[in-house]
Amino acid sequence: MSWLYLFAALLLLTVEQQAFSMTTSKTSSSNKGSAAKPYEKKKVVVFGAGGYLGGCIYGFLQRAGSLYGTGIAGIGAPRAIVATSTGYTSLNSVLSGNFVLAQAGESYVKLTDMTSIDSIQSKINGFDAAILGTRYGLETKPVTMGTFGKGPNDKTKEFYMDQSRGRSIDDPQYSMEIFSNTLEACKKTNKLRHLVVIETDSQFEGAQSVVGERYLQLLEEAQIPYTYIQPIGKFENINSFTYMKGIQSDLKISRVNSVEDLVENSNSELSDKNTIYREHVAAVCVQALQTLGWDDNRVVKVEQSSDDTMVEKGGKVILHKEWCVNSVTIQNSLAKLS
Repeated sequence: MSWLYLFAALLLLTVEQQAFSMTTSKTSSSNKGSAAKPYEKKKVVVFGAGGYLGGCIYGFLQRAGSLYGTGIAGIGAPRAIVATSTGYTSLNSVLSGNFVLAQAGESYVKLTDMTSIDSIQSKINGFDAAILGTRYGLETKPVTMGTFGKGPNDKTKEFYMDQSRGRSIDDPQYSMEIFSNTLEACKKTNKLRHLVVIETDSQFEGAQSVVGERYLQLLEEAQIPYTYIQPIGKFENINSFTYMKGIQSDLKISRVNSVEDLVENSNSELSDKNTIYREHVAAVCVQALQTLGWDDNRVVKVEQSSDDTMVEKGGKVILHKEWCVNSVTIQNSLAKLS
C-alpha cells in the first residue's frame, strides 16, 4: 500500500504546482491579456452602460471588437446591462455623439432586474469578462413593458456607472446590492474569467473612507480574478470628445500594493482637488483587458498627469487600425505592471 500513498503525494504535489503556476505566472500564454491570442475573441459585458462613463467603455469595446489584434469580440458582444429603456436610449446617445454615429442594437442591450441574481446571470451567461462600477447614480423609472415587471405601475431604478449630472440620486445601500448581486451572478456563470472594477465612490458626496477595502473583500470572496481601478480625482468630460481625439494627456498608472495604500489614496486631498477624464478611465479599462493577465488580482491607481497639456498624435492617424487614438500610451504603462 505504501506505493499508493507515494503516488497520491506526488499527484497532490503536481496539482499544487500547477495551481501555483496558473495564479502567479506573468509569462504563461494562458495568463496574458486578450491581445496575446487575438483569434480567441473574448466577450465582454458592461454594467451601468447608460451613463456617460459606461457608454464610453462600451463604445471603445465596440471599436476594439471591430479590429483584429485586440482579442475583443465584436459579434454578439459587447453587451450592455441596463435596467430600462432609458438606459438603452442614453447609451445610444453617447455612441452616436462620441463614436461617430455608432449604435447598439436591442440584442446587444439587456434590460435587467438588478435586484435578482438569476435575472443578472441569465443576461451574462457565456461571457468572458465584465466591467462594473462600485457605486452607481440612480434614477427611478417605470419598468419597461415586456421585461421583468409584474404590473403596469411597477418602478425600478435605472443605474449609471457614476454620478450623472443633475438627474441621478445616490443610494449607497442599493448600489451595494447591485455590486453584490453582480458578483454573485458572475460567479454562478462558471465561465466569466475576469472582472474590471472602477472605484466610483469618490464621485459622490459622503464617500466612506474604508469603502475600497470592503469592495476588495467582496471580490476576494467571489474568487474571480480582478483588476480594480482606482481613479484619483473628480471625473470630468473632455469637451466635444470623439474616439478620433483619443487619449489627450499623459496618465500616471501604478500598482497599489496594500489595502492601507488604497484607503490612503481615497482619503488623499488629491481625490478632491485633481480631475481625471472619464474618457481616459474608460480607455484604461478596455486596454487593461487587452494587456494584463486575466489570472491575477491587482489594484491599479490612475492619475491625470500634472502636466495636463493636450497632445496631438504625430503623423497620419489610421482610424481603421486604432480603437482609440494614442491608446498605445496606456498600453505601455500597463505593460510595465505585468
